Amino acid sequence: MLDSVETKVKAHMNHANHVNYPDFDQMFASIQKDQLRMGIEGVDSRNRSKTKTAIVLGLSAAMLATPVYAAFQYDWSSILSSKSGIESALKAGYGQVIEQSVTNHGVTLTVHTAFTDENRTVLLYTLKPEAHMNGQEVRYDEIVLKDANGTPLGGRYYQEWNAEQGVYQGYYETEQVMDKPQSQLQFSITNVRYLQDVQQSIALDPADSGTQRFDIQKDGILSVEVQSFKHAEGETRIQSSVIFAQPELKAQTWARIMAYDKDQSLIKETESPGYGMDGPTGEYFSRQIFDEQKWQQQGNRFTFAYTHEQARTEGTWSLDLSLSGQQMETGAFKKVLNLPLLDHPSKVDINELVVTPTQIRVTLNHDEEYFRLPYRSYQLEVGGKIMDGYVNVEGTPDPHQTELRFEQNDSILMDMDELVNKPMTLIAKERVDEHAGSGVPIRLQNISEQPRTVTTDYEGFPIKWTYYSKDGNLYVDSESTDDTFGGINQTYFLSGGDKQYSTPQFYNDAENKHTDVFKNVHAAELDLYVHNYTTRQKQDELRIPLTTTK
Repeated sequence: MLDSVETKVKAHMNHANHVNYPDFDQMFASIQKDQLRMGIEGVDSRNRSKTKTAIVLGLSAAMLATPVYAAFQYDWSSILSSKSGIESALKAGYGQVIEQSVTNHGVTLTVHTAFTDENRTVLLYTLKPEAHMNGQEVRYDEIVLKDANGTPLGGRYYQEWNAEQGVYQGYYETEQVMDKPQSQLQFSITNVRYLQDVQQSIALDPADSGTQRFDIQKDGILSVEVQSFKHAEGETRIQSSVIFAQPELKAQTWARIMAYDKDQSLIKETESPGYGMDGPTGEYFSRQIFDEQKWQQQGNRFTFAYTHEQARTEGTWSLDLSLSGQQMETGAFKKVLNLPLLDHPSKVDINELVVTPTQIRVTLNHDEEYFRLPYRSYQLEVGGKIMDGYVNVEGTPDPHQTELRFEQNDSILMDMDELVNKPMTLIAKERVDEHAGSGVPIRLQNISEQPRTVTTDYEGFPIKWTYYSKDGNLYVDSESTDDTFGGINQTYFLSGGDKQYSTPQFYNDAENKHTDVFKNVHAAELDLYVHNYTTRQKQDELRIPLTTTK
């Protein structure tokens, strides 16, 4: 009988598009009504309790045999769009069922599934907010995973609102590797903050290229300054700087300028904007690029938009978790390589390869601290199939190490025994080398608000410099027609023998265009020096076999 029950439950799990946990009492009653077909017609009232327990145990066994059952109540594909290794592992049946919840002040936090391997730990969670706050953007004062000693494990999270289910779905990821077969952890959030977008109309003149300042004086924001610059042909670059009365708000304020035409239709940017950067003096700085004609001729109404905390639910939601790496360990292996990566003054070696069902990690050792790898694109060829990778910007505790990580995906994911025997080749593309600038200055003459251009031969490359003053600041643009030139990274001038460095204002590596700004510089002439610059070899490709077919 138990086999029949388990078979039916598993079949239901495999075919249901939207499932909930079964009501065991209702299911048992249903089975009782169908005893003849289930083959338990001889069960009397004295044995019903034992039979009911046996059925529930059988159902529990079915749950354990299909560990991703609970996770499939939700569609995680959007949440895991950048974590294909976790999504593939979820589909393949990996993952530890957690299904623990805590409710406080009408808010419920649930951890559904965990993935723990030799590369990372990932939790899939949902947060059900207070009913009247459904759909509001949610952030937390703290979201953290701690070890048994209460030490926070550095991590990150991402979540999206699921209107159909009425919950936020998200993942929390830490690259801290658990060093025990069974790890006792605590996952918690502190203070749920509900955010809303606020727009305040500003009397911005789209034809004014000077600095336009607008007082806001609300929600912890003092003012915003807006400047416009000539960008590429037919484009205008808008830069806004926000001054806060409460500096701690910088981390949560997504501030930008919004433009509308006479029909109140939004005028969209022509390129991806940048928000929340550090400005020349540490202020909140944003950059947006618009079509010049639309900005100047169609712009009819302008607003300063920012994200503001509308309400919050105070409290802490904590879940004690016992995570096992046993399931993922069966599909993982390590290999010490010690292979030279490239010929460079700072010796760089490929130290270790770690393969798990969700991700492949390659660790590099280098003599120079915080060494920047000279390639911009990394791939891993596994058995003839390509996996795209990235440099782990979070880094490792060791400044002499760099990690490359490659997400597993459906086209690559295979039985680990098979994967061990597949040849792997590391592919590095698009070489970019950084060089220290020379001691030869570029003379900037007749500096004024009128842009002036001078072209020089710098280290064998033709560089066009465009410079001008604006609101007491000196701006310097640099670009080259030589495609092998990567761009000027930073400049400086000498004052009393001391180097006065510029602040990078804009850069486009694809077109090697850079803009630097010197704050409060009033000079008619200036000797400009290059701190460093880059060169690139777009077609350069490095291939290093990591493993070969057994």
